[in-house]
Amino acid sequence: MNVPPVPDEVLRLFWDVDPASILFDRHSDYVLERVMTRGGWVAMKWLRATYGPEALADFLRRKGAALPPRERAYWGLVAGLRVEAGPGRSRPGWAGE
Repeated sequence: MNVPPVPDEVLRLFWDVDPASILFDRHSDYVLERVMTRGGWVAMKWLRATYGPEALADFLRRKGAALPPRERAYWGLVAGLRVEAGPGRSRPGWAGE
């Protein structure tokens, strides 16, 4: 896996481990979940450049239910995947489907 340079904005998200020990292909679920739920714009752009829409969609299919509804909806849109909004829907009822 060709990992672009990891910005400080991403490294800060991994306070509970030594960031140098992360294998971005092997620990992808950990990295995807952490950046999807806690990352800012720089981290989100890095995640998209690193993993691509297919990997994002695969993660969302397998583990997306664990993400908060807003993040699940956003990343589903990025990955081109229709996801259920779940509890705490982020769209008003009048917006339709």
